[in-house]
Amino acid sequence: MPASQSHVRGQAAWVVWTDLVCLLLSGVLAVAIRMREVGMGSYLAEHTDGLILFVASVFLANYLAGSYRLQHAFSRFNLVVIWFFSLSVALIVLSVTSYAWFRMLLGRGVLGLWLGFYGGLSLLTKLVVYRALFQTSMFECRTAIIGSGRRAEELRQILESPFVLPSHKVVAFVNVTHGADGQQVHGEAAADGLLTLESTPAALLQAVHRLGVSLVVVGLDNPAQAKPYQAQLRRLRFEGVEVLLPLSVYQLYTGRTPLDLVTEDTLNRFSMESDMPMVRRLKRIMDVLITIVVGVVLLPLALGIAVLVKLSSPRGPVFYIQRRVGQFGKTFRIIKFRTMREDAEKETGPVWSAANDSRVTRLGRILRRFRLDELPQLVNVLKGEMSLVGPRPERPSISAELVTQIPFFEERENAVPGLTGWAQIRHPYGNTLEDAIRKLEYDLYYIRHVSLSLDLQIILSTMRIVALGKERAI
Repeated sequence: MPASQSHVRGQAAWVVWTDLVCLLLSGVLAVAIRMREVGMGSYLAEHTDGLILFVASVFLANYLAGSYRLQHAFSRFNLVVIWFFSLSVALIVLSVTSYAWFRMLLGRGVLGLWLGFYGGLSLLTKLVVYRALFQTSMFECRTAIIGSGRRAEELRQILESPFVLPSHKVVAFVNVTHGADGQQVHGEAAADGLLTLESTPAALLQAVHRLGVSLVVVGLDNPAQAKPYQAQLRRLRFEGVEVLLPLSVYQLYTGRTPLDLVTEDTLNRFSMESDMPMVRRLKRIMDVLITIVVGVVLLPLALGIAVLVKLSSPRGPVFYIQRRVGQFGKTFRIIKFRTMREDAEKETGPVWSAANDSRVTRLGRILRRFRLDELPQLVNVLKGEMSLVGPRPERPSISAELVTQIPFFEERENAVPGLTGWAQIRHPYGNTLEDAIRKLEYDLYYIRHVSLSLDLQIILSTMRIVALGKERAI
């Protein structure tokens, strides 16, 4: 069963309608204040195309940035970044269209007031109202988990995370007894008040209906044990109750693909379902356009950094060039500003950089903290060796070692490596085997769900990391 969000579509619709009300209310206030003499009716009639274009631009930007989806990692800073992005997109679209059509679609006064009113109202709504409202019982997603073992408890912790919006409440564990065929359901309350039901396969529908849940999660340690009652699970889907398998829960609520749930069949299905082949050409076009613009804007900063690197170490090179593994296992030469001593690997050879690596220079620590050492990699993006977004490329020796220790590690080579990636914004810096496993789980999720919208969300989140100087890629 593919991952879905049908159990939270009502909440998503509520977010969309609230955003629409904020937009329309702000527009009415802007026109009413600015056009008292002309009249609201006549102004709206004359500028209908501009009004529609502005509203459509804001909605499209919010949709692409992920504002209307289930939130599994609530962040006020990300909300502010997305808010600023949506307003910027709307302003750019209106400006470009006005110049193209040789007429002002919306007056500057009305547009300024509209942006101000909507910006303040929508930001207040998203920062305060959404979080408070989606934690109430009115929007709570009641959930039942089939199973009561280790996997079921782990899934419960994920679903009831305070960062998941709308909030989820697991009301019962349901153990299905395969030996009986009668319509039997009985249960008992656990120490923490959570109900544990014992049900037969034939009585599963009755048990779920009695609980009044909108989501059923298969939390068995061995999902194959659910085979005797697959027909009942399908019936629930047709009745409007969402049913998720463990892999779908991890992907939907944590944004990763646990390796212990991955098989060859899983990867074959991922390869058939992934939009990577279709998105690849669009990604390449966007990579080139964005890289040219960003490169021109940041060229003075890059030149300044180059001078500082040279002044801090006159005998050493400005750039650090290193071989990395690219798409389909092909190696390429990655370019970075040098942040370590010139002889950093003379004795150790190729090794992971540590969080507080003594080989890093004082200037290098600053560059790494804000990811400024990565700026020269825009050249790699222009050459097509890298993308703006994708799995981070590893060194050949480290990659060869990880392939022997981590199953399916080579799968990440099916994507073009990126300047930033889903793993980099979802998992903090690390240099252990466990860190590599967790980042691979995020990379597998990205390869399966790749889209321009996901790339945009990653870029916006990377802006947060750069602005605050947190978490650096390996």
